[in-house]
Amino acid sequence: MTPFQPPAVVAALQQLKAAVRAVDKREIDELNTPWAEIEKSIIKLLGGAFEIHRPDHQAVALGLAGIYAARLASEHQAFWFPNRESLEGGALGFSDALMMVAPFGAVAEALSRGNLARLDEMTEEVRAALAKARFSPPAASGLPAKLTTEDFQRLFDPGFVQFLALDSAKAKAAWESKPVQILKDVRDAFTRIGSKLPAEARQQLEARLVSVLQRLDPNKSLLDQAQRAPRVIELVTQLFGATEATGLAPEEFWQEVVLPMLFIGAPAEFPPIEDQDVAAYAKGLDPLLLFVDLIPYGVSAPDDGLLGAFGQGEVSLLHPTLAAAGALRLLKISAERMRPLLDSFDVERTRDAVKRFTAYLDSKRGAASDQGAAARSQLLEPALGLLSDLRRTITAPKGPFDLSVRHATEAEAALDSAISELRRALQGPRIILL
Repeated sequence: MTPFQPPAVVAALQQLKAAVRAVDKREIDELNTPWAEIEKSIIKLLGGAFEIHRPDHQAVALGLAGIYAARLASEHQAFWFPNRESLEGGALGFSDALMMVAPFGAVAEALSRGNLARLDEMTEEVRAALAKARFSPPAASGLPAKLTTEDFQRLFDPGFVQFLALDSAKAKAAWESKPVQILKDVRDAFTRIGSKLPAEARQQLEARLVSVLQRLDPNKSLLDQAQRAPRVIELVTQLFGATEATGLAPEEFWQEVVLPMLFIGAPAEFPPIEDQDVAAYAKGLDPLLLFVDLIPYGVSAPDDGLLGAFGQGEVSLLHPTLAAAGALRLLKISAERMRPLLDSFDVERTRDAVKRFTAYLDSKRGAASDQGAAARSQLLEPALGLLSDLRRTITAPKGPFDLSVRHATEAEAALDSAISELRRALQGPRIILL
């Protein structure tokens, strides 16, 4: 299998090399040309101080990120893994340590200082951290002795999505609480849950929540420390404020299958099908994938936006203070445009539409269809289940609420049932009658 490399970085590196050839009539050796020498060309390409918001400057930084990554890979066997939080679409992991490096961020810092040689200093820091990790007991973290691309993606890439209904008053009360109060409530909840929560899940939740809360300033509210612990703020928001939630599913499944089904609806007729689509179906392509790809939307959706369903004006921060926390995985979205769509969503009519579309495909390939779409499509029922979840999440709350979208890593998604159990304990009755 070809190792993963972010396409944007690969393209930017080739563009950077071509630009250097054009301005200085020389080649860059990715592994050996000193940063100080490369910087002479970069100064000409930037034409002034580095500005991270300029697309042409971003392209230069992405190309340099490719060089920096190549050097870390050569010296420390670093490898790219997909990470959608980073601008370049990936980050670097290491087989010997649970340590992540964002090459674009490192390059941007060096460029902002006007000193690419700063990357050599960062490499020294990486070298020292890896040396320390190699002398640490391998079993202490519960991770394999040699980490892989898949391990890092599971732990760091927020590729799963969930929708939540948040009680804004409860969330605000949690944000304004001091860490010691949150710690007390969480520990009390763990006590009430008892053995219903598996020991491993409790251990992971304590590592993600309790251990971080203990390191925060006890005299400041959580909101005042958002920049220090954004993931804890988001988890506390979910635990104390969420009243309804959908299941978790890969982002691509929501964006390319589930939400398009909502916009398509249950059409009475289907468009002409090309031979190549019929051939793909005959070879085993799930009919639902053709359904969402070929049938036009019955209701318009934003051309560009979150999950292909929410425009930029419909997405906002839960609180302005959280802007300082960097890349956020919990955002507020407007539910107004989606509410009538979900109110009219009918599971049976949609299931029947996919079944009729499957029969239509069968007729085009000259084969009799003796099975319903639910039997043929492995994706239909999971997609319908998520749409039903989303309808409940938007329509069930009795009072005012904020609809939110949460991104989670695979490791975090695996803890969802434990988080739900802890949430019920935190929001349920505090008195136990014997």
